[in-house]
Amino acid sequence: MKPIKNQILFKPINDNKVTQGGLFLPESYLKDSDKGLIVEVGPGTKERPMRLQKGMTAFRVHEWGTLVEKDGESFYLMDDSAILATL
Repeated sequence: MKPIKNQILFKPINDNKVTQGGLFLPESYLKDSDKGLIVEVGPGTKERPMRLQKGMTAFRVHEWGTLVEKDGESFYLMDDSAILATL
């Protein structure tokens, strides 16, 4: 799946499946994490060149993007402006 223009494909990640108190987090919570990996980026446009790169770890605006599933994995397709920060 290759995004167009200034769209990115974002895969939520959550390294902590257990809280510090020992509680297991459900998969539904882990799927909706705001931290994730940028797995694909569009080419950008003349007016707005793409500033993000494939492989960056980033934080997104909560509940932005269109949820898409491929091969049993969840991804969000969203505009690059939904990224708040990169690590």
